[in-house]
Order: sequence, then C-alpha cells, then structure tokens
Amino acid sequence: MNSLRTGISPALVAVGVWVGDRAGAQNASNTPAPSPATTPGDGGGTAIAAVIVVAGLLVVIGLAVKLFDLKRKRESEAVQLQAQLSDALLREPSLAGLPLTPTVHVPMWTGTPATIDVTGQVRKPELKDLALRLVSDEASRIRSDIKIVDRLSIVPTAAQAA
Repeated sequence: MNSLRTGISPALVAVGVWVGDRAGAQNASNTPAPSPATTPGDGGGTAIAAVIVVAGLLVVIGLAVKLFDLKRKRESEAVQLQAQLSDALLREPSLAGLPLTPTVHVPMWTGTPATIDVTGQVRKPELKDLALRLVSDEASRIRSDIKIVDRLSIVPTAAQAA
C-alpha cells in the first residue's frame, strides 16, 4: 500500500536495476563506446527538412479547411434556393396541392450554373408550363446562373395532396 502512494512499485524498481546491470555487463571491457561520426551540418539539414514538412502539412490542412468551408457555404446556398422555390410553388393556388419537388445542386466552383431538378406529377400541360415558369422566375430572381432540369410528368389523374 505504501508503494502505491509513492507511485513506484518495488517490482518496477527491480526491473530498472536489472536492466541497468545488464547494460553494464555488455560493456564490461571498460573501453569507451565509439562515438558516431557526425559532421557539423547534419543537424541543420534535418531541422530544415522538419520545418519544411511541418509547413507543408499546415498548408495542406489550411486548404482542406478552406474547401470544407466552401462546400458548407454552397450547400447552404442550395438549401436557401430550394426553400424559396418550394415556397413559390406552394403560394401558387393551382399548384398548391400537387406533389412538386424542386431539388437544387450548387457546384463548389463559381461560374458553373446551379442545377434545379423539378420532379413531380401534374394533371395538365398548362400546369407543367406554369410550374417551370414559376421555378425559372423565382430562381433567376435569386441567382442569375441556373439550369432547370424538367422531370415533371403529366398524369391526368394526378391526385391532389390533402
């Protein structure tokens, strides 16, 4: 119990003494161990290499953080645009009960248009045109570079959602 309070167990001390005796026994000839041949410039080159490796890792980590932040920002833009389009479709009385879903994909790089997939079913071709025009108008009000992918199908018996 006393050894537990001090933090060193007697067995650990015995192992340390034994290892020390074994190391001394191997060098029992009392001749000094030969020192490794070193040149004065070896330590400096290693330090410079270590600094370059650490700097490179920091640059890589910084780029990864920037890309992750850019991805998060683009996903946020896509969610906001998708919410605006869904609200616009729900505000239109003739489309309010139809199962229409706009899905927005905003690419990571600027200059590439946002892709809007409009899926669902409508009863008449006029409703399909109205939905696509409404999505186009609302999206171009928020963002100038858009591409609409029409995945609407015309089903005369399309059910109104309750």
